[in-house]
Amino acid sequence: MPVRPGRLAASMTSVALALTLLGLSACSATPDGGGDQLSLADSYAPTHIFAESGVKVFMDELSETSGDSVSFDYYPAGQMGTPRDLVSLNRSGVLDITPASPAYLADQLPLSSVSDLPGMVEDSCTGARALFDMMSPGGILYEQEYEPRGLRPLWVSVLPSYEILTVSRTINSPEDLHGLNIRTSGGALDATLDALGAAAVSMPASDAYEALSRKTVDGVAFPFISVLPYKLQEVLGHSTTGLNIGAFAIPYVISEDTWDGLSPQIQNRIERAGKDAQKSLCAAVNTDTPAAIDTIEKSGVVFNTPDAEGKAEFDEKLGPVRKQWAKNMDSIGKPGTEVLRTYEDNLARYEGVSK
Repeated sequence: MPVRPGRLAASMTSVALALTLLGLSACSATPDGGGDQLSLADSYAPTHIFAESGVKVFMDELSETSGDSVSFDYYPAGQMGTPRDLVSLNRSGVLDITPASPAYLADQLPLSSVSDLPGMVEDSCTGARALFDMMSPGGILYEQEYEPRGLRPLWVSVLPSYEILTVSRTINSPEDLHGLNIRTSGGALDATLDALGAAAVSMPASDAYEALSRKTVDGVAFPFISVLPYKLQEVLGHSTTGLNIGAFAIPYVISEDTWDGLSPQIQNRIERAGKDAQKSLCAAVNTDTPAAIDTIEKSGVVFNTPDAEGKAEFDEKLGPVRKQWAKNMDSIGKPGTEVLRTYEDNLARYEGVSK
């Protein structure tokens, strides 16, 4: 497969990266005239589930045939900068395909954080299907947020069922969270932690291990599937189960300018590859989560399901969060109530549909 990993240092700023990369021919023909060449960058290691079950599937499918194949310059593991840097480089035409996670871009994609609200989804495939409908052309999120920014989602992953994992404290009720600093991915999850009485500390997942080790934060809000890639089980002692305080959505997007420069044949192949990447990734998340839980538990992390009283207190705190999020969006002139209703309707429509 014609994939060449980048070698630029992660510490370079987005401006320096842009200057460095201006020599790259984004969306250009390959030297032998055998197809198109695109650049793809993200912040995940090649062994991460997003890369192995999503990005790799996408690139493999597009590079399978000659003539109308697509080759890639692939820059994983944050080589091209932070999540915010990547989107800026995408919109400026320096990179072609990058993630655009609403949690890291709350100021740019606030409505898309609807997927991160508590108690919305437990199945990754259901969440991905429901959300991608809204992010596709004609969908409310596409029209409200992606199209105006010149971005087109190609596939999306939803990591459901976030739990609270701490270094040293068992969490049985919201009161146990008072005084704790909890790492979040940002966006809607910050509001959820605030409602529970914890101090939300937004930071990239790659910084969580050091923050936990140095006691900069007391715990993390994480899905179990993401604990192992960052080795957080080594520095955590306790975890809740059954709370589902939120989720995390990661759409991979291409700039509309790049998209418009592709032939209809390549556009069709990219759309099919995106659908296959989404299907592969959500299935992997669903399949691998039980094994991740088992590994985390065997590493010494103690799991705790809040008792009936504690669960009732969590439900009381979490129940209003979704409506308050919609109300806040409405108050600043954005269709929060409509977006929330659409996502809920889509989830109900896809619930139980064959994966």
